[in-house]
Amino acid sequence: MMNLILFILFSLLDAGIVGLCGLCYSGRETYREGMILGIHVPPEAVENDEVRALTENYRTGFRRFQRLNLAAGVLCPAFCFLNTGAGFLVWTLWILEYCLLFPLRSIVSLRKMYAVKKKHHWIRNDIHPHVTVDTRVSAISDRFPVPWQWHLPALAAGIGMILFPALRNPLLDLPGGWIYLAFCPALPVFFLCFHLFLTTRGNRVFSQDTEVNEKVNRMIKRTWSVVMLIADYSSCLGLVWLCLRIVFEGGLTFWDYGIYTVADLVGAAAVITGILLIRQRRRDILSLDPHPLLTDDDEYWKNGWYSNPYDRHLFVEDRMNSSSYSLNMAHPAAKWWIAFAVFICIAAVSVCIILAVILGDLDGSSPDLKITEDQGMISYSFYDCSFSADEIQSVELISELPEDDYDRVNGGDTDNVLVGYFEGEKTGEVMMFLIKGETPLIRIELPGQTVFLNSDTDGQTEKWYEEINMLRDK
Repeated sequence: MMNLILFILFSLLDAGIVGLCGLCYSGRETYREGMILGIHVPPEAVENDEVRALTENYRTGFRRFQRLNLAAGVLCPAFCFLNTGAGFLVWTLWILEYCLLFPLRSIVSLRKMYAVKKKHHWIRNDIHPHVTVDTRVSAISDRFPVPWQWHLPALAAGIGMILFPALRNPLLDLPGGWIYLAFCPALPVFFLCFHLFLTTRGNRVFSQDTEVNEKVNRMIKRTWSVVMLIADYSSCLGLVWLCLRIVFEGGLTFWDYGIYTVADLVGAAAVITGILLIRQRRRDILSLDPHPLLTDDDEYWKNGWYSNPYDRHLFVEDRMNSSSYSLNMAHPAAKWWIAFAVFICIAAVSVCIILAVILGDLDGSSPDLKITEDQGMISYSFYDCSFSADEIQSVELISELPEDDYDRVNGGDTDNVLVGYFEGEKTGEVMMFLIKGETPLIRIELPGQTVFLNSDTDGQTEKWYEEINMLRDK
């Protein structure tokens, strides 16, 4: 069941990542807002043979790259059915490849387009070293978005999960339950901060006409504010649902995860819809503008990224994707942001690889029992349990795991194994070294602890049972 859940979640996540990137960056090869592939060129450049070849190569290469990565992103999680660790490792390598090559393709295309521009001397002499400002639009910009205070009810619901003992204590009693509690207020805070960031940023100047600038900026900020609210409430409802199910039912079912996934997909759909609406409405408004703002600041983008020492902003709208941001590499703080981003990326990849190794070892290992003169040791992957002959209170061969509510304290519970430390409501402290679906099982009673053990090799469990009995009788 776990592998199936992982496959569905990661496949949907990967398809969403590839699809969203495709929506945001597609169409850059067409002539829009005076640009092709992020570079300002005159309208007649569309008919140039070099430009045609470059845009056609970009279009076919982009589609091929997206289709291959869509297939890889959906198929990579299928490795989880063979080995959970292998599936997680393959997925980590895929997402690393996609995150590195996707922006690199855009950088290379922009550089090539800039080289063509310089070759044909399509350079305007009205480069604006400073940021253009429309003071009237700036004065009324606070009226554009939906007020941020609408996030407060979701934040109050998240905080309520922590404040009320009847809701908080059952979650804290579960292994890892604090994670659910932490996310209840953390997610609304995240969306609230993102709402403020997107709606309080400086207004862009698209036209010499103030009304056009006002219309575009109002549309962008209002759309983003609505999107953040929908994403906030959908994720909040999904998380609160999981918490309430844990509190009142004591656990989660496959359908609970399904409901949570649907809630998150609603938020993701809102983000995608918002991006599409902003792109289309912005395009429609500016296409009818009789007084467009004609500038040529490509000098600051010629390397594939933004570097303008005259611009005091650290983050600017990305040239290839109006829904994203780029660092101003000429800003003094840019190097610290890059160092921080590199550190986070290395840490995330390292954690994923370590987790893949752990999961792979859990699925790839087998329980082992070693008996010495007066000592026994059971080992499985990263877990082991040692006991002396005097500590064995009883040992028996049983056909199945006793009925109990076992909470995982520190261990692994995959589709194939149960290993590590558990807490049984009736049994108490338990260590498990079990291959699921294999019988019989050995139950060993030790002081303050019960150990369950079996093997997937025919006759091995019975042999171990005899060896433990011989150890106890010494």
